[in-house]
Amino acid sequence: MAALGSFIFSVLFLLVTIIDSSSSLWSNYYYTSCPQAHTIIKAGVQEAVKKEARMGASLLRLHFHDCF
Repeated sequence: MAALGSFIFSVLFLLVTIIDSSSSLWSNYYYTSCPQAHTIIKAGVQEAVKKEARMGASLLRLHFHDCF
């Protein structure tokens, strides 16, 4: 399950990075205001997927519809 959570997180992070490249945001947007953002989000996603296996797919779908 942890591997699936990491994979889903990586895909979401890649989508955000690609989408942000065309806007005023960038992948390091929170680097100065919240340097631990990446670590916090990754841990949260992994914990959510551990509790509910379908959460990874739900998050991916949420981001897909939100971004596209």
